[in-house]
Amino acid sequence: MLRKIGQNYQIALPREIIKLLHLKLNEYVDIRVENQCVILEPQVMIPKDQAYFYGPEWQTDEKEASADIKHGRTTKTKNLQELFKKLDA
Repeated sequence: MLRKIGQNYQIALPREIIKLLHLKLNEYVDIRVENQCVILEPQVMIPKDQAYFYGPEWQTDEKEASADIKHGRTTKTKNLQELFKKLDA
């Protein structure tokens, strides 16, 4: 798709690309150059106070927890005191 560079060196993305990437107004796209090609990659901006959740360590722990739940590796207790007793044992 041929596009002309306009004022302020802007380029309008074709509607087909917008739909293909599921982009919406005010969303972010990372732009970089690799091997003389321009790469556009949609990005999700995460509030700073929630960034820990998306870190590799937290995500690894989340995957392990999901696998434990899926395979029944859980402990049921009636209250916190009972839980702490099981954890201390």
